Formats: sequence, C-alpha cells, structure tokens
Amino acid sequence: MATVILVRHGRTTANATGVLAGRTAGVDLDQEGRDQAALTGDRLAAVPLVAVVSSPLERCQ
Repeated sequence: MATVILVRHGRTTANATGVLAGRTAGVDLDQEGRDQAALTGDRLAAVPLVAVVSSPLERCQ
C-alpha cells in the first residue's frame, strides 16, 4: 500500500500579515518559513521517497 505525505510550504511574509497570496509570483519564505522547511527536510531525510511533486511557485520549491 502506498503512503502519501502532504507538506504545505513554510511561512511567508504574506502568511504572517494575513494576505492571501494565491499564485502571486515573488512571494518567498520568510526566515521562519526557511527554518520550517529545513526542519521538514530533516524529518523526511530518512524516508524512502519514490516521487516528489511540487507546485512551481518559489515558496513551494
């Protein structure tokens, strides 16, 4: 049986200020969001992945 892991992007300045960014280009992770992404990477490092699918938005990659 396959397992699917869903991960949302980390915090952005838009998130922190309550702005809905949608598909707006140039909305990047703030420092907290970069820290969150690093921690997520650490937690998933030992997980054997078959595929990764990501949104093309900067904050998701």
